[in-house]
Amino acid sequence: MSLEQILVVDDERRIVENISKCLNREGLEVAGAYNGTEAVAMFNRQRFDLVLLDINMPDMDGYQVMEHILGVDDEVLIVIMTGFASVESAVKALKKGAWDYLKKPFEYTDLVKTVKNALAQKRLLADKKAVSARLDASEKQYENMVNNSPDLIFTLDEAGCFTFINDQCEKLLGISKNDMLGNRFENFVHSQDQTKARQLTWPGQDRFGTSGDLQMNFRFKKSDCSDTCHDIFMAYAFMELKASPMHLPAGGDREEIKGVYCVARDVSERINLEAQLRQAQKMEAIGTLAGGIAHDFNNILMGIQGYASLVKTGFDRQSIEFKRLANIDEYVSSGAEMSRQLLGFAQKNGHETCLINLNFLLKMSAKMFGRTKKDIIIEPVLEKKLWGTLVDEGQIKQVLMNLFVNAWQAMPQGGRITIISENVWIDQQQKETFGFQHAGAFVKITVKDNGVGMDKETMTRIFDPFFTTKERGQGTGLGLAMAYGIIKRHKGMFRVESTPGEGSAFMFYLPAKKASVAARKNHNNMEKIINGKGTILLVDDEKGVIEVCSEMLESLGYDVKTAFSGNEALKIMHMAGKKIDLVILDMVMPEMSGKEAFENIRRIQPNVRVLVSSGHNKEKELKQMMKNGCRDFIFKPFDVAMLSEKLNTIFNNNCSEPV
Repeated sequence: MSLEQILVVDDERRIVENISKCLNREGLEVAGAYNGTEAVAMFNRQRFDLVLLDINMPDMDGYQVMEHILGVDDEVLIVIMTGFASVESAVKALKKGAWDYLKKPFEYTDLVKTVKNALAQKRLLADKKAVSARLDASEKQYENMVNNSPDLIFTLDEAGCFTFINDQCEKLLGISKNDMLGNRFENFVHSQDQTKARQLTWPGQDRFGTSGDLQMNFRFKKSDCSDTCHDIFMAYAFMELKASPMHLPAGGDREEIKGVYCVARDVSERINLEAQLRQAQKMEAIGTLAGGIAHDFNNILMGIQGYASLVKTGFDRQSIEFKRLANIDEYVSSGAEMSRQLLGFAQKNGHETCLINLNFLLKMSAKMFGRTKKDIIIEPVLEKKLWGTLVDEGQIKQVLMNLFVNAWQAMPQGGRITIISENVWIDQQQKETFGFQHAGAFVKITVKDNGVGMDKETMTRIFDPFFTTKERGQGTGLGLAMAYGIIKRHKGMFRVESTPGEGSAFMFYLPAKKASVAARKNHNNMEKIINGKGTILLVDDEKGVIEVCSEMLESLGYDVKTAFSGNEALKIMHMAGKKIDLVILDMVMPEMSGKEAFENIRRIQPNVRVLVSSGHNKEKELKQMMKNGCRDFIFKPFDVAMLSEKLNTIFNNNCSEPV
C-alpha cells in the first residue's frame, strides 16, 4: 500500500520543516511549499491526500489557494492553520471547503490527532466512493438486464397502478412508460381480462397460493388497438403473466404486502401457431371426409350414368326418350365435375400443367359456384379468341373459387359478380411499374363484385396469411394468400382495385402464348360404342357398381367375372389363370386396397391387363401402379361409350409386355 501524501503550505520555512519532521516520525510522507503560488504549482504536478494550509500568506492567501486546489481535486482534504483563529474565520474556511482547522501555535499531539482523523476520514470517503461505485455498477447491470429482457417486467401498487415498467413495454406494445406509470393495469388489457387484472391487487395473500405466486394469461392492448381492428394478433399481445407479492417491513418481524411484482412473457406467436395447427388439422379432417363423400357420391353417379347409357342405346338419337336420357347424362356429368372439384380441394395432389383456354375454367367454376349461391348473379364477359395459358387446372380452379367466395362474402345481401377475360400486352414500362417478372403477352382475368369494398389499409394486407376481416372462427384468412401464391408460382401477377361502398375488382395476369386455344367442351355422350370380346374380371366392393358395370360389359360383348374384394379376386385369378384377359380394379376397398390387389395379381399373372377404376383420385398410388404395369385409369362415373373406348384402346395395344 502506498504512503499517504501530505502537503504543508506556510510562508514560515521553520513551521513547514517542524511539521514535516513530526509527521515523518508517524510514517507519513510530507512535502512542503512556502507560498501559495508554489503550492498550486506542486498540486498541479502531483495529487496529495491532505493539505495543511496557512491562511495568511503574502502573495496568495489560504482561501485563494484552497479554491485553486479544490478546483483541481474536489476530494482532497484541507486543514487550515492560522494564528488568528476566530469563529468567523473557521466558518469561512469550512464554507469554502476546508475539512478542519488548527490554531497556531498547536501541540504535536493535536497536529497528529487532526492529521490522522483527516486521513481516516479520507479513507472512509474513498471506501464509501468505491462501495457506491460498485452499487451503481450493480444497479446499472440489473437495470440493463431488466430493460433488455424480452419479457415485460413491471410492478403494481396496492391500487393496481404501475409503479415501474421496463423498456420492453414500448418495444412490445408501442406504449411509452410515461403513459403507463401511475395508470391502472386493467386499463391496458382486453375488456374480458379486466376482472382477472383486478384480482392481482385484491387484499389478502391467499390468491397467491402455497407457491407464493400467481399465474394468469392476459391479452395486452397494443398502441394501435382499436374497435375496427379485425386482426386480434395485431391489436393485442397474448401474454403469460407470473405475479408475486412485494413484501416490505411493517415493524418487528412483520411484513406487509405493498404491491405486486409481475413478469409477462409474449406467447402471441405460439398462440397463433396453435391456432394455425388446429385449423390445419380441421382442414385435413374435412379433406378426408370430403374424399370419402366424393368416393361414395361417384359410386352413386356410376349407377345412374351406367344404367342411363344402357337404356339410351335402345332408342333412336332423335327420339324424345334419348334426349331425356342425354339430359340425365348431362346432370351426372355436372355432378361428377362437382365431385372432382371437391377432391381437388381436399387432396394435396401433384401439379401438372397444360396449355388451355381459361374461358373453359371460368365457365365451369362459375357454373359450379352459381349452383350453391342463388342470391348471386354471375355475368361472364369473355374474350372469344383468348390466348392460351400454360397452367395447372386444379390450382387455377382453387384461385377462381377463392375469388368467388371472397366476392360473395363482400355482398351479404346478394349482388353481381362479373368475370372478364381479355388478352393484354405488358410493355417494359408497365413491367417495372406493376412489378411483373417479365414483359410480354398475358391473359388477364378479372373477378369484380359490387359489394362493400375495402379501404387502403385493408388492401395492403389482404394477401397476408391468416389475415381476415371476418370475425374469429368465421374464416381462416388463407384463401387470398393461397391464391396469391398460386399465381406467383405461375409467374403471374395479382392486382386489386377497390373503393369502400363501391365493390372490388381482383385481377390476375398469367403468361400467355399469343395464339388462340379452342375452349374445351364437355363430354356430349355422342361417342361411338365399340364392342369387343374377352374375359374381364370386375373387382369392386360396391354391389351397385358391380351390377351396372357387369351389364355394360356384357352389352359390349365381354364375358364377365365379378369379385367384391381383393382376396376374392386373387382366388379367381388362381383358378382362372390365363383365361382372364383384363382386370377392372377399384382403388378403394376394405381389407385389401386396389394397390395391394394389383401387386398380388401381377405376381399371379405378370402380363395381365389392368384398368383401374375409382371415384377417389389417389394420384400418387396411381402413378406408381402405372409405372409398375397398370394399363390405364378410368374415373367414375363413366358410361358405356367411355368404357368401350377405354377397353378398345387397351385391347388394341399389341405390346405383349405391360407398359
